[in-house]
Amino acid sequence: MDILELDAHYRKKAAANKRSLLYKLLPFAISCTSYFILWLPENSVQSAIVKCLPVLSLAFFVASHAYSVAVFTPYARHIFRGLLFSAVGDICLVWSELFLPGTAAFAACHVSYILAFGLGPFRPLTFLVVLGLVATSYVILIFPCLEGVFAYAGPAYAAIIGTMCWRALSRTEAQLSTSLGSVIFIVSDLFVALHHFCSSSLPHARLLIMSTYFTAQALIAVSVSSRKVSQKEN
Repeated sequence: MDILELDAHYRKKAAANKRSLLYKLLPFAISCTSYFILWLPENSVQSAIVKCLPVLSLAFFVASHAYSVAVFTPYARHIFRGLLFSAVGDICLVWSELFLPGTAAFAACHVSYILAFGLGPFRPLTFLVVLGLVATSYVILIFPCLEGVFAYAGPAYAAIIGTMCWRALSRTEAQLSTSLGSVIFIVSDLFVALHHFCSSSLPHARLLIMSTYFTAQALIAVSVSSRKVSQKEN
C-alpha cells in the first residue's frame, strides 16, 4: 500500500469514526431538543423524566463508546458514574424540597470527574486562579444569600466544583472539551444558586441554567472519544 492509498484509508477510517460518534450522540440531541420543546412545568414526574434523559443519553454514549473500543477505561468509568450521579441530581432539583439531596448528588458527580481528570500534575498557578475566581464569585454573589445548612453546604460544594475545574484545566493531556465543560459547569451552577437562593430576577433563568448545563455535560462526556487508550488500560 503506497502513501496515497494509506492516506485515503486513514481518511475513510476517520470519517467513519466521526459518523459513529454522531450516531451515538443522536439520543442526546433528540432528548435535549425534546426538553426545550416540551418545556414541562417543574414539580412533576414527567418533568423529572424528560430532564434527566439528556444526561442518561450521554451516559449511554460513554458506555457505547467503551463497548466499541472494547475497553472501559478508568477515565470512562468515572465520567460514566459522574453522569449517573448528575441524573439523580436532575431528578431531585425538579422539587425544591429536594435541593439538598440534589446538591449532594452533583457533588458526587464532581468528585467522579475529579477522579477521572486525576490529581496530578498539581499546577499551583491554575489552582490559585481557579479557586480564587470561584471563591470570589461565590462570596460576592451567593454566600450572603445562604442560610441554615446551606451556609455550610454552599462553601463545601463551591470547593468541590472549583477543584473539578482546576483538575480539568491541569491535566497533562488537557482537552479543550473538558476545559470548556468544567468552566461552563461553574457558570451554570452560579445561575442555579442565584435563581434558587438570591431571589434574583435573572432573565430566562431556567433557559440559561439548562442550556449551559447540557452543554457542559456534553463537552465532558465526548472527551472519552478523543482520549487515547494506554497499553496498560487495554
